Amino acid sequence: MGIRSHLAATTMLASSVLMMTGAAKAETELTFVWHAGTCADAIVDIAKDYPDKSVKIVPALVPYGPEWHGKIAAEFAIQGDGFDFAMWDSQSTAEFAGGGHAHSVNDIFSSSDILNKDLFKPASLARYGEYPDGSGKFWGLPVNQDAYGFMYRKDLFEDPEEKAAFKAKYGKELAPPQTYQDARDIAEFFTRPDEGLYGWGQMGGRDYDFATTASNSFMWSFGGELYNPETYEVKGYLDSPASIDGVQFYVDMFDYGPKGSGNWGWDEVNAAFQQGKLAMAMQWYYFNGSNSDPSVNKFADKTGFGNLPGAIGRDGKFRRQFSVGGQGMGINTYSKKIDELTKFMEWYFQPAQQKRYAAVCQTGLKEVLESPEWQGLNSYNKQFAQALQYTNDYWHLPEYAILLDQLQEEISNAVSGKKTVKQALQDAAQKHERTLMAAGYEIKRSDNSPEVPDQMIDPVGMDKVVPLAFD
Repeated sequence: MGIRSHLAATTMLASSVLMMTGAAKAETELTFVWHAGTCADAIVDIAKDYPDKSVKIVPALVPYGPEWHGKIAAEFAIQGDGFDFAMWDSQSTAEFAGGGHAHSVNDIFSSSDILNKDLFKPASLARYGEYPDGSGKFWGLPVNQDAYGFMYRKDLFEDPEEKAAFKAKYGKELAPPQTYQDARDIAEFFTRPDEGLYGWGQMGGRDYDFATTASNSFMWSFGGELYNPETYEVKGYLDSPASIDGVQFYVDMFDYGPKGSGNWGWDEVNAAFQQGKLAMAMQWYYFNGSNSDPSVNKFADKTGFGNLPGAIGRDGKFRRQFSVGGQGMGINTYSKKIDELTKFMEWYFQPAQQKRYAAVCQTGLKEVLESPEWQGLNSYNKQFAQALQYTNDYWHLPEYAILLDQLQEEISNAVSGKKTVKQALQDAAQKHERTLMAAGYEIKRSDNSPEVPDQMIDPVGMDKVVPLAFD
């Protein structure tokens, strides 16, 4: 080969290398932040079939809890584009959208021929993406809906000897509870430490929102409230007699759990139930996939699912409210790839993809949620389809993270016995009002604080117990 031919070949080779390198660099990576788990894995797996092969979906997964929230908040704090989209808790929308970090979903609805509000239930859009409440401004799409749920050992509840013994002692039939008052009796009945069996399992740990998501479910059902969203009053609401009743009931239920359960998170609840230590437990629907899996839970074929009980409050009214969970998919407004991400979201939120996702998690797509096919897929989807109408949430305020940590601390003080429930809630109310005033909110005092705040805010009290079905 002559020198000229050699140079030509070398030039062609170099050009080919540059073209290959250019092609590699041209690949668009869309990075998302979420907590590690089944649902994140499902998104990654589904995204492999995205028709545009120049786009790659890259997960940046962290453990569930403060590290997850912190990773998102830290990137927003520097207005960085280290990720393009993220799944954040419903209550974090106010914090991130209020800080100007989330890209407007309304803009996407306006420009897209595929994505629109009608694909989702109004309540779902509001829960997972609206800020301020009632404004019609959306900053996320309901990608993974969730709610606190209930699971129980069907073999224990259906055992003839257990049923007879329970009726003899309590004068009523042994059945999955419709009220926390019934749950307490059943929990007491099945608490048998000598046999390694306990009646009730629930979260109580200080980490993230473990204690508060659980205790809020009791508080709301007894007619309590976190605050008055119109007047920003916390005193008289969070520490009202009804709120104290609910949180006290929650604290008392630890008497029917294993020693140390006051420090539990979701993992410990699952482990204890799967080991056969619990007759009943409150747990997120998110985990029902594993709790119904025989390879994970040896009692899977004996496990029943349903929604959490309600309570009969001091005013004689029945209420059933529990914590909403799950996340919305929000877009990092500092991302330089919003156009590419929008196209992916248009594909991902189509029924074909959402049916695949909903096989293992709870989709936000109305068409799938309402389909008999999905509701009949397992023993708990039908109950979940009912659950969202009974959910409530934290404060939808930018100060959410501060308010959460303050309430977590005080509920944990009540669980551990460092403070009475009344003192813990009074201290939390005082901290919350100081936080809100420091943030510039004007607290308008009412003449009389209601004994049962739920009579003042979105009344849901009923004159009789309205039962829900279990599987």
